[in-house]
Amino acid sequence: MTRWRAYLLLLFVLPLPFGGYTDWAWPLYTAITSSLLLLELRLHTQNLTTLPVAFVRSRWLWVGLLLIQLWVAAQALWISSAHYDTWMYLFKGFGYAGFFMLTLLLVHSQNRIQQAIWTIVLAAAFQASYGSLMVLTGWEYGFFEAKWAYTGTATGTFVNRNHIAGYLEMALALGIGFLLAQSTVYRGSLRQRLRQAIQVLLSSKVILRLLLAIMVIALVMTRSRMGNTAFFASMMIAGALALVLMRHKSKSTTILLASLLVIDIAIVGTFFGVDKVAERLQNSSVDTESRDEVTRDSFLMWQQQPFRGIGAGSFQTTFPKYKSPDVVDSNVYNHTHNDYVQFLAEFGAPAFIVMLGVVLVSLWRAIRAMSVRRNELLKGAGFGATMGIIAIGIHSAVDFNLQIPANVYMFMFLLALANIARWAEHGPRAHSSAQRTPKRAKHHVTHATTETPNP
Repeated sequence: MTRWRAYLLLLFVLPLPFGGYTDWAWPLYTAITSSLLLLELRLHTQNLTTLPVAFVRSRWLWVGLLLIQLWVAAQALWISSAHYDTWMYLFKGFGYAGFFMLTLLLVHSQNRIQQAIWTIVLAAAFQASYGSLMVLTGWEYGFFEAKWAYTGTATGTFVNRNHIAGYLEMALALGIGFLLAQSTVYRGSLRQRLRQAIQVLLSSKVILRLLLAIMVIALVMTRSRMGNTAFFASMMIAGALALVLMRHKSKSTTILLASLLVIDIAIVGTFFGVDKVAERLQNSSVDTESRDEVTRDSFLMWQQQPFRGIGAGSFQTTFPKYKSPDVVDSNVYNHTHNDYVQFLAEFGAPAFIVMLGVVLVSLWRAIRAMSVRRNELLKGAGFGATMGIIAIGIHSAVDFNLQIPANVYMFMFLLALANIARWAEHGPRAHSSAQRTPKRAKHHVTHATTETPNP
């Protein structure tokens, strides 16, 4: 199996074993990611091949992610009271940072961008179909075992409905961006326009739209309040940015964005229970939930160690010391329902600022890709990255999606894709890095070669 196919396989299987939130899944993902990254870097080093533009342009971002891992190692040695948990988080962190770098290295052409997005869309569509089927049939099975939580709602092979909602938000964003990149402009006579319409009906664009509809159905059936809110809010925000920033946009782009909102909310939501999501939103109250109190206590926990943090991954063992009497829930809190506050408390302010900087720079580059790139696929990728980052950014304010390995890997893909959309070459790369002629052997190349050099 080639490294590229192994990467695509990893993309597909990431959410399968409970979102990777098991003691065997995430170490396996870390090992696979690290092995693929080392093999790819070794290839470039041995053959002295040119690194992808996006990888070079994003060097300060992946350097920042690696520096954060060094900080976590220092926490494990001298700061954390839960040394084992912090060491484990360090291994997770290397997997996340490595996946970001690996994506920048491997997804270097338009063809590979399309293959990667199709893989994610198919993986998400499987999760959506499986989760919806479990609800509609009443079988209620997760990953090869009966569900013990969130029965009656779509969870796919995840444990928590909010986490599959987070995964679907990001996958839907990529799919919608990919759909925008394939917008059709109808020109010519009525006969020519009819022929163009038939070609669209027979194309993969229709399949993609159907898969997106299935994913929206499952998202509504999760009954996740912030999952649905984040999805529709991010689509409106990214859609507004696209309409303002995209140059040479066609009428079909505007029609498509409007139809996504109208069809998905008015039709899909009506039949599959958007009213129940609205009811959950109306019944939400600070008096009936302890999320606000846990977030408040977690913020107080950070204030005790604002610079160095309590140690990555040590929230579960440290939080009971700061838990207020008004948090009456007897459950063990392994995460606070606010990723921002948990990262701030565990990593400390300096490392949190670096992480936030990586996200914001990537988001800015995704927005810029919509504005300055001429290639439709790269503009669509910029839209997908923009919408996905905004969606999970909104959702993370009230949940812990970024503590679930499958969702973190997906988020790393979005960050990498934002930089790829901004900096990747307009045309497909003439050949893969494995086929490039090493610089030290360049003088041996004859004029008989048919390879086209990169622009």
